[in-house]
Amino acid sequence: MKPPTSQSVAKLLREVAAVLEIKKDNPFRIKAFKRAAESIEILSDPQLKSFWQSHQLDKIPGIGKSLAQSLEELFKTGQVKEFDQLKKKVPEAVFVLITVPGLGPKKAYRLVKGLKIKNADRAIEDLLLAAKQGKISQLAGFGEKSQQEIINNIKRRRENEKENSRMLLYEADQLAQKIVFYLKKSPAILAVKPLGSLRRRISTIGDIDLAAETKKPQEVINYFVNFPEKKEVLVKGQKSSARILLTNGKQVDLRVFLSRHYGSMLQHFTGSKSHNIALRELALKKGFSLSEYGIKNFKNNKTFHFEKE
Repeated sequence: MKPPTSQSVAKLLREVAAVLEIKKDNPFRIKAFKRAAESIEILSDPQLKSFWQSHQLDKIPGIGKSLAQSLEELFKTGQVKEFDQLKKKVPEAVFVLITVPGLGPKKAYRLVKGLKIKNADRAIEDLLLAAKQGKISQLAGFGEKSQQEIINNIKRRRENEKENSRMLLYEADQLAQKIVFYLKKSPAILAVKPLGSLRRRISTIGDIDLAAETKKPQEVINYFVNFPEKKEVLVKGQKSSARILLTNGKQVDLRVFLSRHYGSMLQHFTGSKSHNIALRELALKKGFSLSEYGIKNFKNNKTFHFEKE
């Protein structure tokens, strides 16, 4: 069992605080959970793990002995029975809605109850639909202004999610290196290199794109889709590509080419879209066609292949 991350622990503590707030518990207890969440959230995963391994969880600011014991239970068993019992008192959809800016626990609870939102996975979509249909303004304590604010805040949340989904270059490097290290264990792999924005060293990276050189494409693809941190196989081609979703929510694309095409492929999938368009236009002016497989001469219909850039 993997130890909990600092983000997952902070999320759990905020959810417990939300339940306590809805149930009108002691305000000081509610603040204690929120303060603990803030303290843990700024720790790296190794730092949090170190506090646990050295039996010093109560040394984290805002973590008393009682809460430290609960976190000890979380590290050892993967759950805290007391917290699980508390969370059962509130619909799961509430914990989703409190992630929308401007929606506190009490408002989220009233919305879930008033709109009869039951599916946590669709909670935000159902809330947005209800807002667009004017149903929120009909609930007690809500009006047209708050209804429009909810629409705007959901939009803002989605924009933030999209922006936050990008990794810093060093984070993408670390993730890519881990996958490359795994791929190189396969005897079918001749070479592996990053592609796209990662290879261009852009400051933030969306998905990880990799290129593999091999004589056995299908063997490489089968090996890739069994990466230990894979959550789901999104695409699995027969010869040229595959895409997986990792447990951390990031996508990884692998393009597989034979040696004679590898150089052309690296060139084609490294440059930006505008760069590739400019290169293809230049090639056409000179009587050539440029692709990931090589350069084709229109005069004699011959294609030149490149193992290296």
